[in-house]
Amino acid sequence: MRLLLLIWLPLAIAYGVTMAWVVDRWNAPTQYYQHGWLLPLVAAFVIVSRRDRWSRSMARTDLRAFWLLVPGLLLHLAGGLLMIDSLSASSLILVIPGAAWLTLGPERLRGLWPVLLLVIFAVPPPMYVEGRVGHLLKELAVGGGATVANWLGAGVTRVGANLQLDGTTESLFVAEACGGLRSLLAMITLGYCVAFLFGGRSTTRRVLLMLITVPVAVGANVLRIAVLCLMARAFGVSFAEGIGHTLANVAEWVFDICVLLAFDAFLSRRLERGGDAQPATATVASSMASTALRGPSLLLWLLAGPMLWLSLYRPAGGGEDRAERLPETVAGYSMVQRTEAEAERFERSLPRWIELLGTDDFVWRRYRSTDGGRISLVALFHDANWKSVHPPRICIEGSNMEIEIDDLLAAPWLGDDATASRIVARSRTDGWQYLTLSVFGTLDWSAGSYSEFAWHHMPLALMRRPQSGFLLRVETPVWPNEPLEVAQRRCQEFLGELLPAAREVLR
Repeated sequence: MRLLLLIWLPLAIAYGVTMAWVVDRWNAPTQYYQHGWLLPLVAAFVIVSRRDRWSRSMARTDLRAFWLLVPGLLLHLAGGLLMIDSLSASSLILVIPGAAWLTLGPERLRGLWPVLLLVIFAVPPPMYVEGRVGHLLKELAVGGGATVANWLGAGVTRVGANLQLDGTTESLFVAEACGGLRSLLAMITLGYCVAFLFGGRSTTRRVLLMLITVPVAVGANVLRIAVLCLMARAFGVSFAEGIGHTLANVAEWVFDICVLLAFDAFLSRRLERGGDAQPATATVASSMASTALRGPSLLLWLLAGPMLWLSLYRPAGGGEDRAERLPETVAGYSMVQRTEAEAERFERSLPRWIELLGTDDFVWRRYRSTDGGRISLVALFHDANWKSVHPPRICIEGSNMEIEIDDLLAAPWLGDDATASRIVARSRTDGWQYLTLSVFGTLDWSAGSYSEFAWHHMPLALMRRPQSGFLLRVETPVWPNEPLEVAQRRCQEFLGELLPAAREVLR
């Protein structure tokens, strides 16, 4: 109880909002981190089961723990100042082991460090990292699943995130949650638990168990998608996306667990010598130098309130549905309504888009001119959630496109000293080339560089004066034998007329 009041309670107060963010990510629609709910239970089980071992060692204060606590608290402070929840959450990887080290000391923690390091698997990474890794895994899963399915006679053709059944109009949609990141994260966590919390202590065994988790998880997900294609061919898409999907998920996890445990049994027979016998440890009465904790405790109590306030206080936003208020006719282009099938696919993907962008104040629209010209628009408005805005190339790469040119252009048509991001990419699906111009902006500022965007908003976040702004991304296909300059001129005219409209929406 004394430790709770001196050290752990002020830390719990300082990290209250951050822990709520972590739990919210555990409950996210993609379910990438659902395994986070099990980790506290696993930790408690291991600690209780090893009680006879660690209770024989003396608990004492160790101020060397500040080598972990100080950088961890500084990270939390930076996250609170900049209003970046993922940065604050990452500091838990240092603070939780550091607090345990401070209050219990190295002797009491001997053998329990692997339990404390479970926090690494409980803290979600930044959305930017998650999006990048998720995209790479989805590309591998969809492409590999289609290849394996065709080897087995399924007859499918990949069209973006859809696997079209040859000779039919039906297709399987591979959602973000099915890309493989969820199973990979859970499998790595399971592999760590098996390697470090249970079984023998051979370093070779532990390393090999951790290494095998990645290929097993990725390979099993590829096979799962291939099996779903075969189900769709044999029993129809509705079966494959319903009962078949559930059966395939269960089979995938049974396969993953069986392979991991079988490999562990093999390694244990080959590598372990002498079991897990611990060196004899004399029984020592537990003592706690509470006086040595008074200084650290006072410091933590002084920091708890301000850190909680920094995490809790977020200036109010500037409005809702601003993106929807952008004009439906721009520079001679009129908005094209989605078909029923397109609207259904968009609605299915919407939760993931909102999760990635940190807001639902965005639109993805298609525009067309009377002469057949085509423009696609992605517009996102932000307030204090500025850090959720990603560089345009992330979304372009996520659309199964290979970037050929990525540079910054002077954009006098947007204003004096203005710049715009230019990306030329080629679709891996149909081979078409696309040109994209993007600009970040506020009421009185704009730039095409993401680094300029970040440096513009960071000082404002520090002063708790976040400025509402937007990202406008305009894309057009480059027609066969059409010079890039012509396609670029279309985007320039569209963006030049849209920027003032976006600023007017902010007023």
